[in-house]
Amino acid sequence: MENELLHPFVSIIVPVYNTVEYVEECIQSILSQTYENIELILVNDGSTDGSGEICKKYEHLPNVSYFEQCNSGVVVSRKRGVSEAHGEWIMFMDSDDLLLEDGVQQIMLLSSGVDIVIGIHEGNTSLLKAPNYFEWDEYLYGLYLKRIHSAVWAKLFKRELFENCSQAFEYKITRAEDALMNLAIGSVNRKKVSICRNAIYQYRKRESSATHTFKYSFDYCERLSLIADSLVKGLFSADMELRGGINWRMFYYKMALAENDFQGDNHHPFVKGIISRMNEARVLRLSDRMILYVSNRHAVRACLFLSKFVRRIEIPSLFLKVFDRLRKKILINVCR
Repeated sequence: MENELLHPFVSIIVPVYNTVEYVEECIQSILSQTYENIELILVNDGSTDGSGEICKKYEHLPNVSYFEQCNSGVVVSRKRGVSEAHGEWIMFMDSDDLLLEDGVQQIMLLSSGVDIVIGIHEGNTSLLKAPNYFEWDEYLYGLYLKRIHSAVWAKLFKRELFENCSQAFEYKITRAEDALMNLAIGSVNRKKVSICRNAIYQYRKRESSATHTFKYSFDYCERLSLIADSLVKGLFSADMELRGGINWRMFYYKMALAENDFQGDNHHPFVKGIISRMNEARVLRLSDRMILYVSNRHAVRACLFLSKFVRRIEIPSLFLKVFDRLRKKILINVCR
């Protein structure tokens, strides 16, 4: 009892699907944590490559639980993991990634008085200049604007959030399920969100993962956007919702372009909807409009290239950053 007061119990949930080459290393990275009051929950989502057999080697350990299910997707696996968890706090991992040895310790040090702590993976510098905390609405809006990373790993969630959020695992989709879960959880959180600037996680990119095999389509992006809109509806002003929706849609539109050989479609309802929102919000966003108005892949590529320069004019701070980098390079060369 005293240990749980000083060191709250953390459940680490790992959905497992065909990661036989990596899952053991993942498990060992969790079991070797410097923070000891943890449990590992492995949910085998119908693996066919021997991943399950590797997981079973560890189920005899007192702090490891192993469950099997027919292949149902990562959302169902996470939901199962939360339902089986005993911890006050919840963390998620992908079964091909690694948790740095003091990862849980680092993030738990910042958990007092909050229900969400967000960390970063190795090589990610996005939060280095962030404040110590985000206000709850600042965090949620940052997710909607796609300015705060939307992965569920490298984050710590109070279990109560899932108990109060019926939509956390409602959307059984192939990609961007992390983004929707974060929005859903963020929409019920009313406490500040703590920020851990130290890397706690090692993310491994694999070409065979769903992230790399399933390509975004404009129809899929429209579906994602409508769900995201519904999750934040009524929590911000109408103007903020409009502008946030534009950012969300442009993020996924550019993803879809990159994954489909840059073939646009300026007649698609998704594209027309973005332009309509820009007009309603009375924002110019020339760097984005020039991409939306063309369909030919060569024209799209050219506009994407040009938009980088236009955006620096639209947002002077970006231009100043580039100028500052060039100035530093010149100074270094002069001093040599």
